[in-house]
Amino acid sequence: MIDWDNLRVFLAAVHSGNYTAAAKRLRIDRTTVGRKLDRLEQQLGVRLFAQSEEGYHPTVAGRRALEVADQMEQLVDGLAAELGSPAGTQAGRLRIAVAAELGAELMADLAAFAASQSPPVQITIRSTADPAEHVVQRKSDIGLCLVDHRPDHLRGRRIARLDQAAYATRASVERHGADPRAQAWIRCSGWSQLPTMRRWDATLRDDVRVAAYVDSWPALLSTVELDVGAAFLWTFVADRRADLVQLAPPDASLGVDLWALVRDDVPMDRPTRAFMDDMTVRLAARIGQAA
Repeated sequence: MIDWDNLRVFLAAVHSGNYTAAAKRLRIDRTTVGRKLDRLEQQLGVRLFAQSEEGYHPTVAGRRALEVADQMEQLVDGLAAELGSPAGTQAGRLRIAVAAELGAELMADLAAFAASQSPPVQITIRSTADPAEHVVQRKSDIGLCLVDHRPDHLRGRRIARLDQAAYATRASVERHGADPRAQAWIRCSGWSQLPTMRRWDATLRDDVRVAAYVDSWPALLSTVELDVGAAFLWTFVADRRADLVQLAPPDASLGVDLWALVRDDVPMDRPTRAFMDDMTVRLAARIGQAA
């Protein structure tokens, strides 16, 4: 007979990426994790993990075991919630990697998601230049990614298309006019590692007047709002600032898709499923309303 507790440990090991992280997630010691996974492989008579240059990953049999374990976990969680069992009120945990060009704008939505969940969800947020890579490396469970195409080995949902346009303050437009060529510009500093900001910056002519250099989205937005110069900003953010004026229509070539992505070989646990159901709708509505 297969022990559900061994399957539960197997799920945690796949979600976490290694025995040590799984032990921390389950609040047991690493030796116990290894013993339970060895026992599960003995019970099933197959290897559940294989090793490659990228580390350990589930075998074909392991993927099938994951599907069944995930279904069992959903049934157990559903039964606990239905019966009001304390097991159904344990806090879930979710590690979220957010594109650094967006993190400051999504914090309120992420906090609202966590506060709305019952059972509660404890979230850890990482702002990074490459959230997709964080998910691939299992540093995060889910990524809010700015990508033109969904990366290999990931699956998820396309939330919305994000547009950018040039903006300046009303005061700047009154001084210099609405022609973007008359404005001084906020440029992306050479050490910035943010790919979307560098894409915006690459559209500027080399001979534009430069008012300042910045290396982060918060600095870019703040510098424009302080009337230092013009810059490309997210339309769903800047259009809500009464003091900012769009200097030209959004440039279609600068648009990028926002995705919620997870590894394709890891089943979604309860917090991840809740995130997909809640946040994708929440963000799509907010971005769409601003369009």
